[in-house]
Amino acid sequence: MISQEDVIYFILTDRFCDGDPNNNQDVDKNNLKQYHGGDFAGIIKKIPYLKKLGITTVWITPVYLSIGTVGDSAGYHGYWALDFERIDPHLYSQDPSLAEGSKEYLKRLVDKLHKANIKVILDMVVNHTSYHNQAYHDYPYKKIQDTWFNPARAEWDEIESPLAGLPDLNHDLPEVADYFVNNIVDWIEQTGIDGIRMDTIKHVEKRFWHFFKSYVKGKYRNITLLGEYLGYDVYRISEYQKAHDFDTLFDFPLCAVIKEVFIHNAPMTKLAQPRLKEGEPEGILDMDKYYTNANRLVTMIDNHDLDKRFMTEILDKVGHWDMDLAVEIFKTVLTFLFTTRGIPQIYYGTEIGMEGYGDPDNRKSMPWKKVFGDKLTPIVKPQSEIFNHLKSLIKLQRENKAITCGYLFTLYVDTFIYAYLREFRGNTIIVVINNGLTPMPSPLSIPIEVNSNIPPRIKENLQKGKTLTNLLNPKEIIPYENGQISVKLHRKEAKVYKLS
Repeated sequence: MISQEDVIYFILTDRFCDGDPNNNQDVDKNNLKQYHGGDFAGIIKKIPYLKKLGITTVWITPVYLSIGTVGDSAGYHGYWALDFERIDPHLYSQDPSLAEGSKEYLKRLVDKLHKANIKVILDMVVNHTSYHNQAYHDYPYKKIQDTWFNPARAEWDEIESPLAGLPDLNHDLPEVADYFVNNIVDWIEQTGIDGIRMDTIKHVEKRFWHFFKSYVKGKYRNITLLGEYLGYDVYRISEYQKAHDFDTLFDFPLCAVIKEVFIHNAPMTKLAQPRLKEGEPEGILDMDKYYTNANRLVTMIDNHDLDKRFMTEILDKVGHWDMDLAVEIFKTVLTFLFTTRGIPQIYYGTEIGMEGYGDPDNRKSMPWKKVFGDKLTPIVKPQSEIFNHLKSLIKLQRENKAITCGYLFTLYVDTFIYAYLREFRGNTIIVVINNGLTPMPSPLSIPIEVNSNIPPRIKENLQKGKTLTNLLNPKEIIPYENGQISVKLHRKEAKVYKLS
């Protein structure tokens, strides 16, 4: 089970690390649309790196046997499945004792990661198959029947129309839903995975989720179901948690607001309101009430489907020459990501501020030699500064239950400043962020005692503790006096205080 105390690291396997050159058929590392050689051996090789960073869970892209190349692009990403029951040979190191494409190859990877106390989320696809080219038609072990697809439609339909031209499966047919729930059970039972990242859930017939929650979730409650609904409507996204038994969903609505606020300087009130009086407009976090459990949402700023990597979006805004400001913004955003509610997810390379525009530029190979040399940490700036900051945040998150499990109270918010309190069983954290492009001219007093939303127990603990320490700079200690704290921050800075 993936918990709120986990940190998820998303690996696009082909682009992460080439651990075995012997499986590098059709590899062209100079072409972003072709295979680059990343494989299971590469993930195993980098387990010490993942441990060094503090990662507890990896999410890997689909491992299905791929269609290969269509047009000028290869199915290196795993979403163009030819066979839903076999593993693609680009991903594993051949063992003569195992059948071709055996799930045992994935089980060996899972076992290695489990031995290192790292959980595994496997990316799965049920919405579509690969393109129906000649290789698809000639494949001798095909299980998918030609009658299993939705017919062509004259107008676009979110559920029944082909996504990016990929043939769309009709899960209103019982035989289709039955095949895929049993296929998923096979992957669970034969590989030992901890979770499933389900691709493109809004494009799948609702009937399938009834089959899934009755059949798969009914038996395997410990397998976390993480849904990808690439959209920004909280009401529609939350329905999958409420009605279809998804444990968690990607928080794309929060991701969009993070960009608006921290990069494009929208007011911080878009994040939340103190809710101390009637009529306050809702921030995105105030809409958490629509989810079954917003603390279980997976939060992120980067992934392979967004139109550009987060660092590139920052640089496009502030200017590619102003890396100092870009790094300040990036670090501030990471601090928010790792101290707000939810389960944080990092895309490979986010920890070093990798750049890139849309697909395939945001899917470049991890620059191990250039940035790390032969070390486990970056040897160049600014990558080392971002990496070390993120590593500190992961450690901070792990050591404070308030961040992973606690309440979240908005203490103060205006155009530039956002202050919030997290608390769990006496563990008390206060985060203050200055999103302005200039330092605060004078200290700001943030009232807590008069905040009617905060339980008396938490206020009493603050009065007893009397001081708070900045966890990102332990030399800074501030008093809790007269029911409030007083803070002053530089431009684009976040401070994380812990009650002493």
